[in-house]
Amino acid sequence: FKDFSIDGLARVNLIVGMNNSGKTSFLEAVHLLANQNNPSYLLDLLENRGEFAWPYSSRRDYQIAHIFSGHVPQPTYKLPAPGSVISIQSQRDRFLALEVWLNAVEVDAFPQTLPSEDQTVTEQTPFQLLFRYRGGSETLEDAQVRRLGVREDYSIRTTLLRSRPRADLHRLITTNSPSFADLAGLWDRITLTPEEDAVVAALQILEPGVERISFTSRQIANSGILVRLQGQRTPIPLGSMGEGMRRILALAMSAVTAQNSVLLVDEIDTGLYYRVQTDMWRLLIDTAQRLNVQIFATTHSWDCVAAFQEALGQQPSDDVGCLFRLQRRDDTIRAIQYDRDDLAIAVREGIEVR
Repeated sequence: FKDFSIDGLARVNLIVGMNNSGKTSFLEAVHLLANQNNPSYLLDLLENRGEFAWPYSSRRDYQIAHIFSGHVPQPTYKLPAPGSVISIQSQRDRFLALEVWLNAVEVDAFPQTLPSEDQTVTEQTPFQLLFRYRGGSETLEDAQVRRLGVREDYSIRTTLLRSRPRADLHRLITTNSPSFADLAGLWDRITLTPEEDAVVAALQILEPGVERISFTSRQIANSGILVRLQGQRTPIPLGSMGEGMRRILALAMSAVTAQNSVLLVDEIDTGLYYRVQTDMWRLLIDTAQRLNVQIFATTHSWDCVAAFQEALGQQPSDDVGCLFRLQRRDDTIRAIQYDRDDLAIAVREGIEVR
């Protein structure tokens, strides 16, 4: 995005648009802002994108050039100038802002730094990637600046930072995530709570015979999750029941552990048969309202759009969800909003909104 804004966001937001219109980049921006001043989340995004530095090495090196508009970073020797900084802001309930820019090491505009145990630079680097987050009434002077060392080819190595534990309150689900270890961690927060029933109910959308699920101590051939079915004497591995079961499990577990936070899902309909998607949306919408979760999801699927509209039509309130189409023209991307009534007309008349 060179310059982009979106207004009228709802509790549940479905983002559509052509390829390369910015859907995933929008989720990434919300993810970085919601998780505040933690550079390790940027590394997660680079990992998901496959933005690894060349040549590969035994260390995990990432390439940061392509997070900038135009794919060309502009190092600055002073405070970041317009056009050289990634700026992400939200201004509804309270002001939030995250800025990311590339700074030359020779001139240190900000004396603040991380404690020594958080330093991740183990070699001399000509640049630093700086992160500055502001929340509420915090001023520029009060905002903490965090740094990552950057080489001349715009690559970074951050082994120490990635090893630090995180709360993961605001979660981004891609087509390849969450991992077994992520799901197992979520299950530790769900088991023996009322939300365990909600997760089982989600699996029953695809397989009504599901009675319970459990996690083994380690993953074996994608079968670390066991399911007990009605009438079966022994549990069976979830991996034997198809990708859709794993997807609905990931959605349900992520939603019920995201209370008072944000859940982002890229290509939300992945692996799900079109006839079950209305139930999927109903589950997520109800969970979002019950636990105060704001959901952002993307799709290319008309079936997913129609299911979203059907689930919204069953809600007593007309402002629970919205669809936004991202439309690109040259270097400009704008968001076109469809509220519940607009979307109902579009689906009924077969008007293309994707």
